[in-house]
Amino acid sequence: MALLHFGWFLGAGFGVQGWGDPSYGIGYDWKKPQIYQDAARLFEHSGLDLLIIEDGVTVPDTYGGTSEVNLANARFAPKHDPLPLVPYLLSATENLGIVPTLSASFYEPFTAARLLATLQHFADGRLGWNVVTSGSDLAAQNYGRALQIEHDLRYDRADEWVSVIRKLWRSWAPGSVLEDAERGVFADFTKVAPINHEGQFFKVRGPINTVPMSQEPVMVQAGASGRGRDFAGQNSDVIIALSSTPERNREFRDSIRQIALAAGRNPDHVKVLFAVTPIVTANAEETASVKARRSDLNQAAIDEALQSISYLSGVDFKAFDLDAPLPELTTNSNQGTLDNFVKSAPPGSTLREILQVRANRDGLAVIGTADEIVDHLEELGEASGGDGFLFAGQVHPANVHRTLDPLVPVLRRRGLIRREFGDSGLRGNLLDF
Repeated sequence: MALLHFGWFLGAGFGVQGWGDPSYGIGYDWKKPQIYQDAARLFEHSGLDLLIIEDGVTVPDTYGGTSEVNLANARFAPKHDPLPLVPYLLSATENLGIVPTLSASFYEPFTAARLLATLQHFADGRLGWNVVTSGSDLAAQNYGRALQIEHDLRYDRADEWVSVIRKLWRSWAPGSVLEDAERGVFADFTKVAPINHEGQFFKVRGPINTVPMSQEPVMVQAGASGRGRDFAGQNSDVIIALSSTPERNREFRDSIRQIALAAGRNPDHVKVLFAVTPIVTANAEETASVKARRSDLNQAAIDEALQSISYLSGVDFKAFDLDAPLPELTTNSNQGTLDNFVKSAPPGSTLREILQVRANRDGLAVIGTADEIVDHLEELGEASGGDGFLFAGQVHPANVHRTLDPLVPVLRRRGLIRREFGDSGLRGNLLDF
């Protein structure tokens, strides 16, 4: 088995870390940068390529029409803006790629282009940008809109958004910055020009007023629907995918590569990373105990699970009978997430049965000893043709250490994780293998 890329997906974003864990708050404050810096140092030391920081801009109240369950469990809120955290993470590391999330639905392209260009100068090529299209109506209402625009149209808008940002980055031609003190010419005005973009969604004059970057940030995306895959394959350097069976993983990766190829891109330059949540145990007895606890579908567990899918899909799952099959469901929000949830169990399964299947065989959770988990990742990576994995979890100290301390030595012994980084930034590291 060849080397695999590994990263960390911080699904809680710059939010509460470790709520519900016995070690919550011991020795750290989730609102300050220190625990994120400590985690980033460990990720880099372990050989991970990148840290992706999720984000959201609402307090969800889809589940039962109230935010009670969400706020009680600190799920999706509170959440602070990840952009100000980025310089702290860059200052704590030398090689790790740092990837904050930006919404194509709410950031103006000039604002996004200028922010990212500024941060990339801090990052020396280690910056990425995770592009989301924000399907939540609640989020849209925070920006003066009654509803979010239609699903596929959001991706049309995002296509143009990405295009405008890249035009702005390229509005200073190579060689435009002279810094010629003898002649008194800092930049050549003939090589800096407006982009004069007029499209369906945006009208932007340009040029940008930041200086050119040595390399553009690495674009990350997680489109799972048909339209989302098109957007990802045509634009992204890294694709986040939810891990499933080897067959579904391979089908997803193959489709992305085909889309990239049809768009004139080198599919080997598009890395598909499957998200997993390793839960490392000491032995078979502990593995059985963890699985038993996860199978205990008490009301609190049901509420938390359904609150999550309700927010992500925009469908109120509290309205459905737990012991009846789900009706046909559609959404204008995260279609791939809803589809993955509904198809977790055989057709005709009740909602309770779907939750039970997911508790026993969560698409993200991999439970076992360090050797068993690495066995699974190695086999899954080989069978699905995957480029690597994202460990999905929070960054409170107990979680990152109980995950990486036992796993990394095994990954190194098997030759699956990098031992050193190159000097060409995040893009170079991703193209190493």
